[in-house]
Amino acid sequence: MRRLLFVLACTASSSCVFAQPPLIFGRGVINAASFMPPGLPAGSIARGSLFSIFGRTLGPTSSPPLAFPLSTSLGNVTIQVTQGATTVAAIPVFVSPGQINAIMPSNAPLGQVSIKVFFGNFKTPSAPVRVVSDSFGIFAVNPGGLGPGVMQNFVSGTSTPVNTPTAAAQPGQTIILYGTGLGAGLNADNMAPVPGNLATKTEVFVGGQTAAIQYNGRSPCCAGLDQIVFQVPASAPLGCWVPVQIRTSGATVSNSVTMAISADGSPCSDSGNALTAPFLAGQKIGLIGLLRTDNNEDVGLKKTGNVKTDTAMMTFQQENPLPFAPFNAVISLPPAGACTAYTASGDLLDGDSIPGSDPGVKFLNAGASLTLTGAAGNRTMRRTTTNARNFQPLGFTYTGTQLKTGLFLDPGNFSLTSLGGADVGPIQAAVTLPNPTGLTWTNRDQTSVIDRTKGFTVNWTGAPAGQTVVIFGGGVDAPTNSSAVFACVAPAGSSSFTVPPVALGNLPATRTNLLQSKDAVYVGALPAANPTSFSASGIDIGAIVAGAFAGKTVIFQ
Repeated sequence: MRRLLFVLACTASSSCVFAQPPLIFGRGVINAASFMPPGLPAGSIARGSLFSIFGRTLGPTSSPPLAFPLSTSLGNVTIQVTQGATTVAAIPVFVSPGQINAIMPSNAPLGQVSIKVFFGNFKTPSAPVRVVSDSFGIFAVNPGGLGPGVMQNFVSGTSTPVNTPTAAAQPGQTIILYGTGLGAGLNADNMAPVPGNLATKTEVFVGGQTAAIQYNGRSPCCAGLDQIVFQVPASAPLGCWVPVQIRTSGATVSNSVTMAISADGSPCSDSGNALTAPFLAGQKIGLIGLLRTDNNEDVGLKKTGNVKTDTAMMTFQQENPLPFAPFNAVISLPPAGACTAYTASGDLLDGDSIPGSDPGVKFLNAGASLTLTGAAGNRTMRRTTTNARNFQPLGFTYTGTQLKTGLFLDPGNFSLTSLGGADVGPIQAAVTLPNPTGLTWTNRDQTSVIDRTKGFTVNWTGAPAGQTVVIFGGGVDAPTNSSAVFACVAPAGSSSFTVPPVALGNLPATRTNLLQSKDAVYVGALPAANPTSFSASGIDIGAIVAGAFAGKTVIFQ
């Protein structure tokens, strides 16, 4: 009866809240900079590094201030790291109900450990974590560990502006990069860091080029925070989103972030990407992508299959010009000759979103649907009710299937129409789709088993004049619900490109049970520099990008 009266009283009171027991979310312990999913190669936590714990009811609503020496208790929160009979205490540096940031002790046992959070009289169930000697993550301006990295251009001792598109670095300039995961520091984790190079072998890659390192150790300001000082290579590619990666101990590759580089330090530009300037300026963009993929599927199959798919991508958006740099994984391509990579939980090969992309985006209402009309009739491409970017299947064929199939994006003339919406007016546009057999991936059949530590080379012929050849692919690990993809832009006029090991560093290895993995590589061309334009009221620039890609299932070792 007392319990019933309590429930009725709470139901009638807006101030009554039922407390939930504290819980660490599944795979919710990650590097505080990279946000790397635990199922990927760099998803472990390094000794002496900052890591984040995500969950519920983990700590107080406000985090107390810090002072050296740091304590193993903050806001009545403590963290235990246990392996067998050994237990050490992590050092919390930020606490809240949904997130804790802490330092993994430099004496934490290596290998698989369990973590528990204690908050007052409550504790969470154990969460599994792998502890390693080093695994570096680069801090990014945007959440999710991708896009523009937290870097400063060194101009003088009193001038170190943050690297941005309007404050680009130049070849030969010194850069200060911030991250975490170089390994145990030179003094106790709870004390102000002692500056000095750490013994961990550290490599920096800028646009695929090796950079000279001047310092790799703790940042003097903060426990667990590392900084790497390097020099932009003279041969580094120029652009607004030049990829940067760190490799430690010759094996573990960080997340990929980007930096802006120009020849003389002036604002960056991308001659091969027509959308860079309007995107950075915060203009209103309408982008329609029409894509055909021709994929050979032969991994784990007794008989080779072939899948052709026609897909449309639609987005109408405006970026809020941020103090640093907007970023969109579709628009923010690397410069010619370079590769970038993205990691996330979920299935990035099946259209799952990349976290941290478009942090300041405002999607525009362009109506409920668009209609694409060609020789095979028309297709209605419906928009999401949130107006967000979406993908729409237009047709497919699959060898051996008894389903009704059919392709739609055959070469020829198409018209695109819509009635418009609250933000974007009616659209009437025309586009000619190229011959999808124009580019031939000549060594596709020989690209089957790829050693991630060595990279691989693709060769092609017949690339359409004036179009950009793009090589992309990735892997999905079903048991850990994690995936990684890479994207490379080949130099103009080339017929071969080698994808370097650092671009493949966080792809999960293909499982022995092939049904637990999904791995593929694609080669094709896009008119990135000269898309078909269209106009409509409410947008500053409209672009239709039509491309064709050849794909192949592979095994990543």
